[in-house]
Amino acid sequence: MLHRIFTVLALSLGVMFASLVAAQDLAGAYKGVAAATGMRLQFARAGDTYEGLFADRTGGSQIFEATALEAGAEGVVDRQGRKVFMRFVPDGAGLQMVSIPISEDGDMIIENTQTLLFLREDLELPPLPTRYVDPPQQPGGTIDPEAFVESYAFWPSESVSYGFGMVRGRYRTLIRLHATVQADILWKMCQSQAAPAELAEALRGQGVNCQDVLRKIGGAIQSGAAFNRFKADVLAQKAQLTEAIRCSIDYRRNSPACKLSGARVAAAAVSLETVASVLRRY
Repeated sequence: MLHRIFTVLALSLGVMFASLVAAQDLAGAYKGVAAATGMRLQFARAGDTYEGLFADRTGGSQIFEATALEAGAEGVVDRQGRKVFMRFVPDGAGLQMVSIPISEDGDMIIENTQTLLFLREDLELPPLPTRYVDPPQQPGGTIDPEAFVESYAFWPSESVSYGFGMVRGRYRTLIRLHATVQADILWKMCQSQAAPAELAEALRGQGVNCQDVLRKIGGAIQSGAAFNRFKADVLAQKAQLTEAIRCSIDYRRNSPACKLSGARVAAAAVSLETVASVLRRY
């Protein structure tokens, strides 16, 4: 019965991480963000098994075991007398926790799937932005570009791919001109490849492929002191990008701040800055 559960999970969630993300040790402590704020996860590895601790926002905690995978871990956990399939997948500077309740008949209750995002506790994390919006669960529709830029860092990877595709074309172009932010977005998108056409557009002209981005940011940068410097540079350029987005509104174009923003965008448009050149700085 569990084999059927795992097969359905793979089909329903489109699990592609093993071929895209190098083997990554989950050992360490994590703090929940966005919908998981106030929750904690902790992992210690023992051979092919992780011993985990999950703490909810009320102070309750639970110890569990999960089998180590090439990328992440999974297991069936007994939570308050009910079995739950849980998968922990590396995602950016943290992990996604996907939980799916299992019925008494051994079937997964797919409609009750929950995905939460956790970041490593030792990372510096900016406060949740005022324009934060919940992550999209599927492609289609449109999204406010400023809300996307301010929110994507708090979303699971597949939601970043969906959200990038929901940003209107001229704003996607504006985002690409801010290559440090584009590198950060690509780091998320490359981990899921949930929207191949949008991913291909995001990579176009950047001088990198997904393997380059995952190896550089997920490996060399994330494992060293350069990571906080990279994230600080991302935040600084995000401020410039959101200003450029706001200045695209007609009645603000003649303000002094928008003239300065326009000059920065024009300089970026004629520069040779790409994601590849950004990553070489770290």
